[in-house]
Amino acid sequence: MRRVGLYWRDWSLTVKGVIIVVAALATLVGSAATSYKLERQTAEAMAEMQRTLKVQRDIQLLHALIAEAATGVRGYLLTGVDDFLNPYRAAQEKLPAAMADLQHNVRDAEQLARLSVLLPLVRQKLIGLEALRQQYDASPDALRASLLSGRQILNQLRDGIGAMNAREALLVEQRTATLQEALRRNVLMNLATIVIGLAGALAMLLFTLRVVRRVRLSAENAERLVNDQPLLPTGVASDELGVLADRLHHASVLLARRAAEAQAASVAKSEFLSRTSHELRTPLNAILGFAQLLEDDLGARRGRQHAEHITRAGKHLLSLIDDVLDVARVEAGQLAIAAVPVTVAPVLNEAIALLKPLAARHQIKLRPQDGNDGHAVLADRQRLLQIVLNLLSNAIKYNRAGGEVRIGISLQDGQVAIAIADDGDGIAAGMQERLFTPFDRLGAERGKTEGVGLGLAVSRSLAEAMGGSLAADSRAGQGSVFTLRLPRAAQAAQELTSAPGAPTPEAVAAPVEMPTLLCIDSDASSLALMETLMARRPGWRFVAARSVADGWALAASCVPDVVLLDAHLADPATLTRWRDDTLLSAVPLVLLGGDGAAPAAGGHLKKPLDLREFFALLDRITK
Repeated sequence: MRRVGLYWRDWSLTVKGVIIVVAALATLVGSAATSYKLERQTAEAMAEMQRTLKVQRDIQLLHALIAEAATGVRGYLLTGVDDFLNPYRAAQEKLPAAMADLQHNVRDAEQLARLSVLLPLVRQKLIGLEALRQQYDASPDALRASLLSGRQILNQLRDGIGAMNAREALLVEQRTATLQEALRRNVLMNLATIVIGLAGALAMLLFTLRVVRRVRLSAENAERLVNDQPLLPTGVASDELGVLADRLHHASVLLARRAAEAQAASVAKSEFLSRTSHELRTPLNAILGFAQLLEDDLGARRGRQHAEHITRAGKHLLSLIDDVLDVARVEAGQLAIAAVPVTVAPVLNEAIALLKPLAARHQIKLRPQDGNDGHAVLADRQRLLQIVLNLLSNAIKYNRAGGEVRIGISLQDGQVAIAIADDGDGIAAGMQERLFTPFDRLGAERGKTEGVGLGLAVSRSLAEAMGGSLAADSRAGQGSVFTLRLPRAAQAAQELTSAPGAPTPEAVAAPVEMPTLLCIDSDASSLALMETLMARRPGWRFVAARSVADGWALAASCVPDVVLLDAHLADPATLTRWRDDTLLSAVPLVLLGGDGAAPAAGGHLKKPLDLREFFALLDRITK
C-alpha cells in the first residue's frame, strides 16, 4: 500500500484524473451489467412463478370440470331430466382448452410424465360418460358395470390430479424461494452499487479537494513570493502541482538571493552617492563661490553676464545632484525628515518670490488663493519648500504662453491640501501612471524644456516621508492639477525672519576688536575660496586647518569666535567632544554642506556656499 501511495504521489494529475474516471466508469458499467443480469433472473423467476400458479389453476379447473361432468351424467341417469347434462356439455367444451393450456404451460419433466398419463384418462373418462349417458334405458346390471368402470377411471384421474397438485405445490415453494433469492440479490446489488458510487464520489471529492487545496496553497505561495514573505511548506510530489511548488521554492530562493544582492548593491550605491555628494559639492563650492565673486567684481556688463551664466549653470547642476541624492536617500531609507508645525502661506510666498523671474520669462501669471493664511501642516519646512518649488516650476515650464498657475489651499479629511493647477496641454491618460517614475519625462526630453525627470518622483517620496501624499489629475488639452496633502497641524509658531539655523545671542561669543573665524576643511580649493571671502571682511582674522586634529589644536590656542566645519568631517565623536569642552562649547559651530541633520550649535550653511548667507552669518556674529 505504501508503494502504491508513492507511485500515486509521483503520477501526474492527468494520469490520476484518468484513473479515477476510468475506475468510476468501470464500476458503473459493471454495476449496470450485474443489475441487468439480476433483473433478467428476477423476471424469469417471476415468469416461472406465474406459470406454476397458472398450471395449478388449470389442474384445479380440469378436476372441477371432470367432477361436474360426472355429477351431471349421474343426475340425468337418476332423474331423466335433461338439465342435469348442462355441466357435462360445458365440460366437453372447456376440457380440450384446459388440457391444451396444461400441455403448453407445464415445464417440469415429472409433471409432463404425469400429464402424459392423465390426459388419455381424461379422454377415456369423457368417452365413458358419453356411453353412460346413452345407457339411460339400459338394464340395471349394465348401468352398474358402466358406473364401476367410470369410477375406476375417475379414481385414477383423482390420484393423478392429486399427484400433480402436490408436485405443483412443491414447485411453487421452490420457485417462490428462487424468486425471493433473486429479489434479495437484486437489493444487495443495488446497495453495493450505491456504496460503490458513494465511494467513487468520495474519492473524486477527496481528489478534487486535495487538488484545490494544493492550488490554493500554490496561489498563496505565489502571493507570498510577490510580497517577499517565506513560502508555506508543501508536500513532496512529482505531479504538475508538485513541479509548480518546487519551481516557486526555487524562485523564492533565487529572489531572496537577488534581494540580498540588491540590498547590498543599494547599500553600496548609497555609500557611493554619499561619497560622491561630497566629491561633487566640493568643486562646485569653489566654482559657484568664485563665480559669485566675479559677479560682484566685474564692472563690465558682458563679464558679469559670463559670471552669471557660470553661476546659473552651477546652480542647475547642483539642483540635479540634490535630486539624484534625494532619490538615493529615499530608496535607501536614509532621508532625514524633521516634521514640525509649519504655516503653509509663508512657504508658498517664498516659493512664488523665488519663481517670479522664471514665470516672467515664460509669460505665466502666478495666482495664489486668498484667505488661507492660517493653515499649518506637520512637515519639514525645507522639504515642503522643495516640493512646492518643484510643482510650481513644472506648472510654469509646461504651461502655455500667457497661461496661469493657480494655487489653492483647502481642508480635506483632516489634511491640508495644496493644489497647483496650470493651463498646459495636460497629460494623456495612458501616460499618467508614469508621472512619478524617476527619469521618465513622458517624451518631454525631445522638447526644449530642461530637466531629467526627477522632480515629481522626489516630491512624491518627500510627501510620503512626511505622512502625506501627492496626486495628479490631468486631461489632455485641459491642463493638470497636482495636489499635495499633508497632515494638518495646530497653528505654527511665528517664523523667524533670520535664516534657519542662525546662532542665538547666548551662543555667540562676545565680539572682540578682531573676531576670528576658524575653517576646518580638507579641500584646498574650499579653503582658498574661504580665504578670498574673508579678505572682503578686513575686520576678521581667518585661520584654516585641513584636519579635525589640527583644527582642534588651533581652536584651543586662539579660541575663535566661530568655527566652520566641513560636514564630511563632523562625525558624532567630534561633535560630542566639542559640546563637552568647557572652553569651546560656547563657540558657535557651523556645519558646511551635508543635509543639515547633524546637530550643531551654530547652524548650517549649504555647500556650495551662498555668499549672502555666509556674510549674513558673519554680520550676526559681530553684532
